[in-house]
Amino acid sequence: MIAPRHWQDPLSAAVGLAILVSPWLAGYAMVQPAVANAVIVGTCLVVVAIAAAVIGRPWVECGIVGLGAWMLASPFALSLADAASIRVALGTGLLVLLLGAAAAAR
Repeated sequence: MIAPRHWQDPLSAAVGLAILVSPWLAGYAMVQPAVANAVIVGTCLVVVAIAAAVIGRPWVECGIVGLGAWMLASPFALSLADAASIRVALGTGLLVLLLGAAAAAR
């Protein structure tokens, strides 16, 4: 097994999984734009975080930062009105953004 380059990468992958299942856990599975956003971003985050752990290039870490920034912007860009989906997007977006920035700064 290959050790991750940064401790943030496995945590980012775990947050990606949490984002992926959040519509059903947080109770906003009936809000289609939020569900699509969570599934797409969660899947992309898991893939990019695994790539960051294996490849370890700064541009891959920037992909994590970009996904975190999108999660922060997504409630406004998608005009979400459901409180649960907004909380999840803002909370996980901030966490992912911070994790990606910390890994990219190293």
